[in-house]
Amino acid sequence: MTSLRTLLLVLLVALGCGRAPAQEGQAGGAHQGKAVPTMQMKSEDFFNQQYAHMVPHGLFTPQLSADPKVNQLFTFYNVNLFQLIALALMLVLFAGVNASFAAARPAPVLRVFRGWVHWIRDEMVYKVMGKEEGAKYAPYFVYVFFFVCFMNVLGLFPGSTTATATPFVTGAMALTTFLFMLVGGMKEQGVLEFWKGLLPHGLPAWLIPLMVVVELIGLVVKPFALTIRLFATMLAGHLVVYSFIGLVFLFAKMLEMNVFAWATAIPSVAMAAFIYIIESFVVLLQAYIFTYLSIIFVHQARHPAH
Repeated sequence: MTSLRTLLLVLLVALGCGRAPAQEGQAGGAHQGKAVPTMQMKSEDFFNQQYAHMVPHGLFTPQLSADPKVNQLFTFYNVNLFQLIALALMLVLFAGVNASFAAARPAPVLRVFRGWVHWIRDEMVYKVMGKEEGAKYAPYFVYVFFFVCFMNVLGLFPGSTTATATPFVTGAMALTTFLFMLVGGMKEQGVLEFWKGLLPHGLPAWLIPLMVVVELIGLVVKPFALTIRLFATMLAGHLVVYSFIGLVFLFAKMLEMNVFAWATAIPSVAMAAFIYIIESFVVLLQAYIFTYLSIIFVHQARHPAH
């Protein structure tokens, strides 16, 4: 139970650290530091201020050089903060999971996560890669699943940031999978055989230049698909929720806050809540899809079909 209390404390402190800079940056960007009454705002600002939550922004920039462009390369963004939060929560939680094996009666939550880890290993990794080969990769793919899952879940909390709703985060994770594909494939088959294996056997000589381009594109498309699938799904769901929230204010302004404005707010809030509930399922589904596709891509690189 100590681990669970520590987990909750880390989450509350982290949300408090990440919220204030975001709101300050949004207010300054939309109105240049001037507060504008809600009903005097432009109609598009009702949506722009909501969508601004999804745009990564810098929390601080260290002054390491006299050149501002160099300093900008080391800017610490809000998505970086929530990546670190996800890692911290995972360390706290799985320290408790690891300790639970020696406990006589571990907490039910810890037993649930133990079962979850076994399910990822047995039903995802071993089922695709086999037990002998999968045992080498299981720790990494378990980490990938929970890292994506924790970042997705954190994005559901008010005042938080969804790190996976930016292509910089999903692209970096997809690049890691791509490196596993290349290194694993070349290690299993040999460097020359790996690259030769990209081409089907028995190709006419005149087709080889064209197929080299096609196969290289096919190789790069896999991490690109991982990047876009996770990023676009998480971004789209949040944008829909923010759009319904923006409609509440838009109708209030159009109808001059009369009784019909309140009536239009009810379906808007109901739809936002409905999409939010669906998002609660999607955060787990997308973690599963990203991890499972990564497993398949790495396995295919190590054991090509042709």
